[in-house]
Amino acid sequence: MPYKVLVADDDEGQRKSHGFALEVATAILEDEIHIVETATSVDSWEKIKTELFNLIILDNDFKDNHLKGHLPGIALLQLAKKEGLNRSTPIFFCSADAYDTLKAMVERFGGFYLPKVGYDIEKVAELFAQKIKKK
Repeated sequence: MPYKVLVADDDEGQRKSHGFALEVATAILEDEIHIVETATSVDSWEKIKTELFNLIILDNDFKDNHLKGHLPGIALLQLAKKEGLNRSTPIFFCSADAYDTLKAMVERFGGFYLPKVGYDIEKVAELFAQKIKKK
């Protein structure tokens, strides 16, 4: 059965980068990965609440603050670890906000911090594959 991964990022280019890394991860895992993409925090929370994933990749700064129910990525991480189907799902928090306080918060809430700066598709693919296998 294929693995299922949520890629939640408002930036299409970043979603594609994650998609490339997940393609490489399919070769490592020797199995298929079904990718579900969301571009708003509202849609992301709806998916996290209602669908079970093998891995979740979250952005922090969604540009949907005009939408009712908007949440920053760090709040999505906290909620996902407290409620619903994905409490034990590995969550990578990928952000351009590269500061130690954010990294510490991500780790405290049970996520894995992954900076967008210096994003290496092969290294990231290996990390994704490792976490998917452990679930």
